[in-house]
Amino acid sequence: MKRFVFLIVLVFSIQSVNAQFSAGLRGGLHFSSLPAQSYSWGDATIESLPDSYTGFHLGLMSQVRFYNIFIQPEVLFVSTGNEFRYESPDLDKDIFFTQRFTKVDVPVLVGLRAGPFRMGVGPVASLMLGTSNNLTDSEYYTGDKNLTERFNEAAYGFQAGVGLDIGNISLDLKYEAGLSNFSEEIQIGDNTFSFDTRPRQIIFSIGLRFW
Repeated sequence: MKRFVFLIVLVFSIQSVNAQFSAGLRGGLHFSSLPAQSYSWGDATIESLPDSYTGFHLGLMSQVRFYNIFIQPEVLFVSTGNEFRYESPDLDKDIFFTQRFTKVDVPVLVGLRAGPFRMGVGPVASLMLGTSNNLTDSEYYTGDKNLTERFNEAAYGFQAGVGLDIGNISLDLKYEAGLSNFSEEIQIGDNTFSFDTRPRQIIFSIGLRFW
């Protein structure tokens, strides 16, 4: 067993000599949506909308290449959100509002290269920094103004995507699906409810490698 472990370490040590490392900055857009769902209490209803919400990301990227295999870790600041509709017979019109998130995403993609083209898949961890909700800011909202939200500090998901490397420029198009919820619960007055807040996202980004 010890000889086997030593052999594995030795092989990876030899391979690391031929590995290529690059790093730089990355930025782009998130297009996120939630599954359509609703929650009702009394005559009022809150419904999540499947429409896409456009956010952005900015951060650091790196890539380790060995022959036709690559590993791509990133650390990104992300601003994104989801759209909702609030309706009640007491209102003159429905209220459309946004729940916004700011977070740090740490995706790690592993995959194969074919010339300048890449294809990979891997996990992503999201660390929540803050949230905001503008439901009670609407002039049409007549319900309880006491709104509180509880969110998990971390959530997890996976990404899969394709990429293209042109000189020092990296282009990536990825799909992300959440495996755990951001939200524990939202409370408006005495009413508590929770949504499936595992986002589905299309992510487009451009990276500039400095080394």
